Amino acid sequence: MAFEIEIKAHAGAGLKERIDAYCAVEGEAVIKDDTYYCFPGDERPRFRIRRENDRILVSAKRNLRLDGLECNREVEFWHDDAGDLDVMHEMALMLGNEVLIHKHKAGWSWMKGEVHIELLDVRHLGWFLEMEVISAVDGIEANSAHYESLFRILHDLGLNDDAIEPRSYQEMLRPFEPRG
Repeated sequence: MAFEIEIKAHAGAGLKERIDAYCAVEGEAVIKDDTYYCFPGDERPRFRIRRENDRILVSAKRNLRLDGLECNREVEFWHDDAGDLDVMHEMALMLGNEVLIHKHKAGWSWMKGEVHIELLDVRHLGWFLEMEVISAVDGIEANSAHYESLFRILHDLGLNDDAIEPRSYQEMLRPFEPRG
C-alpha cells in the first residue's frame, strides 16, 4: 500500500526555467487526461482512469486533506496500451459508474530526490506546481518530514505558503466541467 504526500500551489509557466535549474535537468513533457468515475448520484470520485502520454493509469484514492496538505491512501496500476482507454471507459460504465468530471493537464515533470515535481497547466484553472512523495507510512503527522521537504522546495522555488491551493481539482473544475 502506498501513501501519496502532496501539495499543489498556484504558479506560472515562467517557473519552468527555475525548476529546470533547481533539478539540474530539463523537465520531461507530460500530458494527462483524467476521467473521474463515481456511483450515480455521488459527488466524490471512486476512481480515475488517466491517459498519461502513451500509457493508462488507473487509480483509487482515499483522501485526507488539511489546509492544502494531502496524505492519500492510493491503489493504482499502469497499463501500457493507451488504445484500451475506450474499453476501460465502457467497462467502468457497464459496472454501474458514471463520469463525474474530466480533467486535462499539460506541462513538465521532474524528480528531485524522492520528490516528484510537476508544473502543469490545468484546463480552465491555470498553472499549478504539484509536488508529491510516495510513503509507506499513513497519516499527515507520520509524514511531517516529507511535508517539510515539500515546503522547502516550494520556498526554494520562490513561492510562499499563500500559493497553496487547499481545494481539489474536482471542486474547482465543477463549474467548467459538468458531469458526463
